[in-house]
Amino acid sequence: MAPSASPDIIVYICCNCIAQGARLPRQWQQDGAHVLVREVPCSGKMDGQYLLHAFEGGSRGLCVVACPKGECHLAQGNYRAEIRVRTMQRLLAEIGIETERIELLHASPEDPPDRLEPLVRDAVQRVSALGAVTLPAGG
Repeated sequence: MAPSASPDIIVYICCNCIAQGARLPRQWQQDGAHVLVREVPCSGKMDGQYLLHAFEGGSRGLCVVACPKGECHLAQGNYRAEIRVRTMQRLLAEIGIETERIELLHASPEDPPDRLEPLVRDAVQRVSALGAVTLPAGG
């Protein structure tokens, strides 16, 4: 089955938190969802606008993978990513969309190489289980 034109779930991953030898496909199908991985120079560079555009483009959900607390390679990028993810979750709640549609995950380059893919796939499974985004009636 060929992936759909727009991804159902987007994974934004900080290139600094990928363990040497870790492998994560750039896209795949899982639980009926087309998953797309986008590598970013730092999770702190994730602007809320990018996250909103993903939902506007039809995505079911997002995962942001950042360095663990206190281990960011670029000062406070993981802290900024956490603030932006929490802000997005509040915005989603305000418009009646499940906050679980965006997840913040933590990975470290010191992690075993085989930890990253199951971590991301588990999060994708949780988001995918929510199904398509349905906007509340009225407004």
